[in-house]
Amino acid sequence: MNGGEVGDEALSRLDLERLQFAGSLYQNMMPRVIGSMTLRPGLEHITDIDLGDVQLLEYNYSGGSALIPVLSDEEMRIVKDDAFVSFPSVSTTITNGDFNSFAGWTDSSTGTASADVDAGDLRLHGTEQGRASATQTIAVALADRGVEHALRVAVERGPLNVRLGSTSGDDDLISAQSLDDGWHHIAFTPTTANIYLDLYADVPRQVRVNGVSIASAGTMVIPTPWTSDDLADSIIRYKQNKDVLYVASGVYQQREIQRRGDKSWGVQRYKVDDGPFVASDGTISLTPSGFTGNGTMTSSRGYFESTMIGRLFRLFQSGQTVLEDFTTDPAEGDFIRVSGVGSARTFTWSLSGTWVGTVRLQVATDDGSGNPGAWTDVFTRTTNGSGNYTDSDDNVIKFFRWAVSTGEHTSGTMQTSLVYDGGSRAGVVRITAVTSSTSVAIEVLSRIYSTAATFEWDHSTWSDFDGWPAAVDVFGGRIYWSLSDMIYGSVPDAFKSFDDEVEGNSAPISRSINASSQRGILWMLGLQRLIAGTDASEVSIKASSFDEPLTGDSWFPVDASTRGCANLRAVKADKDGIFVQTSGTGAFRMAPDQQGADYTSSDLMAMHEEICDGSLIVDLAVQRKPDTVVWFILANGEARALTYEPAENVIAWSRVVTDGLFKRVAAIRGAGQDSVYFAVVRNGAQRLERLAKLSECRGGTINCLADGFKRFTATAGQTTFSVPHLNGKQVTVWVNGVAVRDQSSLYTVASNQVVLSAMTGGESVIIGLPYTGKWQSTKLAYGAANGSALFHKKRVSQLGLGLIKTMLDGLRVGNSFTNLKRLTVTKGDKPIPAGHLFDDFDADMMSVSSDWDTDSRICLEARAPYPFTASSLVMDVKTNG
Repeated sequence: MNGGEVGDEALSRLDLERLQFAGSLYQNMMPRVIGSMTLRPGLEHITDIDLGDVQLLEYNYSGGSALIPVLSDEEMRIVKDDAFVSFPSVSTTITNGDFNSFAGWTDSSTGTASADVDAGDLRLHGTEQGRASATQTIAVALADRGVEHALRVAVERGPLNVRLGSTSGDDDLISAQSLDDGWHHIAFTPTTANIYLDLYADVPRQVRVNGVSIASAGTMVIPTPWTSDDLADSIIRYKQNKDVLYVASGVYQQREIQRRGDKSWGVQRYKVDDGPFVASDGTISLTPSGFTGNGTMTSSRGYFESTMIGRLFRLFQSGQTVLEDFTTDPAEGDFIRVSGVGSARTFTWSLSGTWVGTVRLQVATDDGSGNPGAWTDVFTRTTNGSGNYTDSDDNVIKFFRWAVSTGEHTSGTMQTSLVYDGGSRAGVVRITAVTSSTSVAIEVLSRIYSTAATFEWDHSTWSDFDGWPAAVDVFGGRIYWSLSDMIYGSVPDAFKSFDDEVEGNSAPISRSINASSQRGILWMLGLQRLIAGTDASEVSIKASSFDEPLTGDSWFPVDASTRGCANLRAVKADKDGIFVQTSGTGAFRMAPDQQGADYTSSDLMAMHEEICDGSLIVDLAVQRKPDTVVWFILANGEARALTYEPAENVIAWSRVVTDGLFKRVAAIRGAGQDSVYFAVVRNGAQRLERLAKLSECRGGTINCLADGFKRFTATAGQTTFSVPHLNGKQVTVWVNGVAVRDQSSLYTVASNQVVLSAMTGGESVIIGLPYTGKWQSTKLAYGAANGSALFHKKRVSQLGLGLIKTMLDGLRVGNSFTNLKRLTVTKGDKPIPAGHLFDDFDADMMSVSSDWDTDSRICLEARAPYPFTASSLVMDVKTNG
């Protein structure tokens, strides 16, 4: 009985084996891979999510809890198990956490680094050799000790490091965390009278913090860039790797949704400091103002636009200057790279400032990878001075730097410089503000070695000006982002590096798929090959063989199929990918072809073209346990379930309807059965509901065959049960294995409550909305004397059903849904008690009233809350001819 629903257009395909197991209607009846058919599980009310358009993200976690990020209009909340993550009310406060002044904070910076407040921001000015740090001692009232808190941090320009300890300098409450641009909530529980907060930066540039506070009581809400319209348009694509969801949308800079604990989450910009780059046309020169830190950059003519904020520039310049200040030990400066012969190997050094200690000029040779090997001393200095130094090893690449060893800095600031006219080095800057078409503010990400103008520069491929990637996937150890028809793959196992100086198979990838589509790539899936979907075709990106990794040189994209894709995420089931076709009403499978050489597509709706009744598919997800089921949400508020096991020739559709409208779906991996969550608009509000486990829908003490249900464990004498989300609705009630209220005696919820007889205590009570499962056979075209019985009059004289875990109270059979009756009220000549659960039911063939007709059918109806599972169905069909 696992053939699923087939369309009218397929009912005459008697030659197909699958049609023998199919039906013309599966409504709330789930085909099982093993061959049975069951009344679908109920939907458990988890919490209200009446937030407008939402998207449920799938976060797979092995920690025992179900964690679901819920996106709404520019906000994210986290559902943990059965409720939104929230925090209690506490009196703990951070002084001037809004940074209107620096009062309450201490500048604990080292060296020449510093911390201050300006324009409502905390500004940490880091240096090459110093840490910028702002610290505060925070008092915790006795009543708040042992109570969970959350530190809420808004980073304007990262990376910011945060640590929190029970003693100064400790991080036992919040271990050192690196936070980038965005909002972050980090949970902690103080146990002492004082706690010690440290906000610090170890980068040689300015870090800005908008605010830091103790989260107020209530639900944790984290700001995001995605609007309600973005969610309605389903533009968000995401991929999980470890504890991070990498998110692309095509509209905003990529984001990372980071989990640092079950109740510690953040949304920050995905920032890359080394590419990917594209070369300029060489007609404009750029001039940086400084070597490190923050500064300005000017262009030789009008070029900059406001949408270039965040854009990277890589400047190639001749000559090398390294200025370094040492205020502590041990310390090591940056190096210059010396090559050539004779006087071309001469550079200038100098020492200045007021200091006491020892400074070392050191040298290293190339280790074979273009980097310095072991360092040795050229000379040491204890006083200021300057001079030229000429290395004597012609044609040998060497590196020179200043360094201070442990114990060699006594006091003061050692101001050092190395100036070399030869060689060429590249530095990287990021625009932080645009002041005019010829001038921008910058932060130096990778040291600049000359402040001269240069016509040789590259710019990054992503920005508000250039556009942002629309799809993301992780495949073969790389993260891949797509922009238009270009795909960018990171350095392997370095998801934030696109350094094109890496060579060989580990070099980053920047290649086109040559798509014949204006919209570009809409989704990517890492199957046995990397598959990219466009509105014109599905592209398989090949290496030389399945076993060879993709590289920039081994990259061969071909159209695996030309179905075209809707702008909706695709999902993965083992080696297969499932996507929605351009029309929005068709579903297709991408799978290896028979030869296993490449991928090809096949129509999942071939046996039922109208399974969606013309309604657009707006969301989909894959449940893997206990069966693989692909869930499709339709624009009309219904759902479709596809039981999917191609190896067993099971591709079986069923309809899922409820007293409400389905809006979204997410499938979360878990122990036993995957958790499938739905956003359902029910009784005037949007709810989060979870599909019950099959093991909970088999009768017995706990039986979850109701929609929007709540479960209770009764206390002694309890009579009222609160179900405010079902107020005014008619509900079924299940108490300890008995249907106290079924569809023949529904209870109307009044004043948000259901009133029952007094409980003795410990009873399992389940209250929810009723629903009905319906199944109708195909045309019963068995053999006849003169050939096929397809157009002969016939009738079903007898019917046999093999049932497991079934109560016959809810089962009705007949030749139409308007002519149904109980299957039987006796077994073995004995009456069947009401509410009797059959673990296994079979009996003699039973008479079924059926008129003679060329299209005689059998209909089954199963009414919740009574469990129903059919393992087999046999009919005795009489043919007139």
